[in-house]
Amino acid sequence: VTLTGTGLMGQRTYITTEGGRFRFPALSPGEYEIRVEMPGFKTVIRKGLILRVGQTTEIKIEMTMSTIEEEVEVIAESPVVDVKSSKASINYSADFIASIPMNRDLYDIQNSIPGAIADGAEYRRTSSILGGTVRSALYALDGVPMNDPATFYSMANINVDVYEEIEFGVGSLPAEVGQTDSAYINIVTKSGGNKFTGGFTGYYTSDALAENLIALEDIQALNVFEPEKYTAYYDGSFNFGGPILVDRVWFFLNGRRLVWDRENPYTPENRMAKVGIASEHYDLRHEEWMGFAKLTFQVTNAIKYMGMLHYNHIYEPYYSNGIGSAYPTDVVDIWNHENTYTTTHQLNWVINQNTFVDARGTYIHRYFPLNHRPGTEGQYTYYDRTARVYWGRLFYDDEYIRKKMLASASITHFQDDFLGASHEMKAGFEFEQSEYHRDWYRENPWYSYWRNYADGNPYYYSTSGKRGRLRIRYCPPAKGMWDVQDHVRRFSGFVQDSVDTGRLAINLGLRLDYSYQYEPEQHRPELRYDYPAPLQNPALGTNELLEALIDQWHQDIGPISPFDALTTPYKKVVEFLTLSPRIGIVYDVFGDGKTAFKASFARYYEPVWSAKYNAAQIFGAGSISYYWYDLNGNKLMDLPGTDRYRVTSYPKQDPEYTYYVDDLKAPYMHEFLTGIEHELVRDFKLGLQFVYKINKNIVEDTDLNNGYDPEATDEKGLIWLPYTFTEPGYDSIYGTSDDQTLTVYGLREDRPTPTWMGLNPPEAKRKYWALILTFDKRMSNKWQLKGSILYSEFKGNAQPSYGSTEGESGLFDNPNTMINSYGRVSFDRPLQIRLMGTVILPYDFILSAYFQHRSGSPWTRTISRVYFPSDMPVQQSYVGVNAEPLGSRRNAPYTNLDLRVEKSFRLGDVGKLNFYVDIFNLGGRSGVSIYQNPNPYIWPYRTPPEVELDELYGTISSVYGVRSVRLGVRFTF
Repeated sequence: VTLTGTGLMGQRTYITTEGGRFRFPALSPGEYEIRVEMPGFKTVIRKGLILRVGQTTEIKIEMTMSTIEEEVEVIAESPVVDVKSSKASINYSADFIASIPMNRDLYDIQNSIPGAIADGAEYRRTSSILGGTVRSALYALDGVPMNDPATFYSMANINVDVYEEIEFGVGSLPAEVGQTDSAYINIVTKSGGNKFTGGFTGYYTSDALAENLIALEDIQALNVFEPEKYTAYYDGSFNFGGPILVDRVWFFLNGRRLVWDRENPYTPENRMAKVGIASEHYDLRHEEWMGFAKLTFQVTNAIKYMGMLHYNHIYEPYYSNGIGSAYPTDVVDIWNHENTYTTTHQLNWVINQNTFVDARGTYIHRYFPLNHRPGTEGQYTYYDRTARVYWGRLFYDDEYIRKKMLASASITHFQDDFLGASHEMKAGFEFEQSEYHRDWYRENPWYSYWRNYADGNPYYYSTSGKRGRLRIRYCPPAKGMWDVQDHVRRFSGFVQDSVDTGRLAINLGLRLDYSYQYEPEQHRPELRYDYPAPLQNPALGTNELLEALIDQWHQDIGPISPFDALTTPYKKVVEFLTLSPRIGIVYDVFGDGKTAFKASFARYYEPVWSAKYNAAQIFGAGSISYYWYDLNGNKLMDLPGTDRYRVTSYPKQDPEYTYYVDDLKAPYMHEFLTGIEHELVRDFKLGLQFVYKINKNIVEDTDLNNGYDPEATDEKGLIWLPYTFTEPGYDSIYGTSDDQTLTVYGLREDRPTPTWMGLNPPEAKRKYWALILTFDKRMSNKWQLKGSILYSEFKGNAQPSYGSTEGESGLFDNPNTMINSYGRVSFDRPLQIRLMGTVILPYDFILSAYFQHRSGSPWTRTISRVYFPSDMPVQQSYVGVNAEPLGSRRNAPYTNLDLRVEKSFRLGDVGKLNFYVDIFNLGGRSGVSIYQNPNPYIWPYRTPPEVELDELYGTISSVYGVRSVRLGVRFTF
């Protein structure tokens, strides 16, 4: 049996077993041809076999006897149902991606698969996929993990123009895939070939090609900014590949430049006007370079090498993740020329036709600086409680270096007729060393908090009590004075066996992971500054108040303050040894390879990423806040004794401090999946799956001193004192039918200040189920279609969002955070419909469309503050609480249709030129965003009870609704 194809250098041959079995493992995606020869039989040539990433394609070839040499050419259908693997996956080819009207970015592509809900932060490209958290997807480039070691989103923006194919593994993942508990996103890159190919792509839009669907006079009347849209968008990409030596050495090169300008949807200048300070409106700009180079070398007939280099460079004068209504121009970071380098090397050695070895190595280096605006050095950071706005200086400069080094090796062996079945056995080992270096600094460490800056009222917490707020960052005043480090090391091994008995296949696997996070020895210098505290009495020396607060710290808290010099020793933060079983079955229902029943169980462990487990990092970014009691009423901050300063919470400074309990367990996901796949007609596959997932051992923090149990006691009685009150319901009017009684809790006044510790609270939970109908018609007969219809439920009390997954969400901070905490989480969208398709029309016109519909996002009515009676012996003046179960309400559903019209021109032997027009939001989705949550302050003990609604309640925060046109050109040869 001889195999040739677009993804293969030269050809491969295989001598069949006595039973006629043959196999060709580890092939690149592409189109292949098989030639089967045997003396006394007609030679059969089968063309048009299409292989996808991560899938096993089984074919049957029948030969007929012949007394003369004769060839029979067969162009048969290529199978679309995998009857050997229980894995649930979706595959997108480069041609499919290029044909659908969507953003040329992995983020939009991954959000088109079943169950994917974006978290809204474009720069980190994270989504919750089929009940996973937004940090649980594993991104791989040519099979090598690409997740950031600190944050666990993709470490680099992998350029869409280098994709050969993407595989989205969304269920029943084999044991060789670890470090994820939701989806495995494997991007296989282009390699070149035996022919020179290349081309360029250009993509453009501007505000002249965008139409506001809400009239300008209406927008002005609502006093909001215009809907967010690109005012300019330029995207140019060039690629070239081919042979250096035919069937021996291939290369592929790509370069891409992306620049866009976008209007800022927020208007912080309006809030600044309330303070009495003029501030200019600012808009957003993004500049990015991407480069890619790949070399593929068939060293010998048995050994193949692949080497790749990927480069990213990003600059944003206003960091798009740092904007908001409370952030005018001077406090927004500069994304100051990030550089990311990725290199991967792979060696494949075919020992014999039944055994091969794969070895890989990767190094990733990311420099990620977020810096202050020039001219704001030495400024205080101001905050006005009345106008709800910051100004002055960025919170702090933050510069990261993140490194990732990986090595892996595996061996695969095929064994026929062993224990009555055929086996594909694989075993492998992986090693990972990840490093997270951080330098955060600020020359003026002080914040200045005001209740009403315009009126000169500095008493942030209480005017009558003359109680203000003092806040200070504990970091060096200049760059390069320390290196804050959190590193992760991992050793992994796996074994798996795919057992094939004919119509029944059994997939077995077991994975072992040993991971730990550690801090090397680190040092902090003594910290002093050239700036006094805000409102500090001018009679005092620059650092006199700071040194008095340090002395107070030494007396009240401990011998080491956050401003003292300190060297911390090497220590392990967390370590986990985990065992992950995987089992799946596949049954070829009718024995024709067209209908497969699948069922599986898998346990996936959450990986260790350093930003999750760095709460014990003494030198991590943070601040200290004090209640400032202006005892002499002079509106100046005097020394302790004249004024009083009470710390509200404080960071541990013990070098041996351990944040996590000794018996901390690794979070994991149990997944149960069952379904059926059927080839309805040629090239068209239908699937129906049911998936159930439950998260366990979720890590969260809690107050070690006081806990969150409302019934907990000490020798003096209840730790948390109950306060039962009536709240007026959604209408915020007492005496109506929606009034309800709630009980909240205040921490008894003599209890110690909270100290936080990470553990696995038994009450933390998250579960998901979904019923999914999928359809996949690959391009043939001039049309293609992909899509899904999904109905699901996603519930829990531990949110799967970006901030919450760090394990410090506040869920278990006190009994109040547990009230009404269980319900539909933020990524619950019960109904989701996605349809993507293309039709090739006469005269080389092409029509493509992308339709989306999903339920609206859930939200919860809350009470911002329930004030306690003044004679109640508790530490807090007030607490906040959910007024109803989590996710009880829902925003409007989302429905959108995008369309592409394309015309193709063939330029003889030169190549092909395509022009296309994308129309986004063809259906005209538009509307207003209204603050629907009353979120009141309540004084229940007053007669009559008083209610103060959130000043934003009922106001329109923004409008949406833009129909835009984008113009594209693509030349290929």
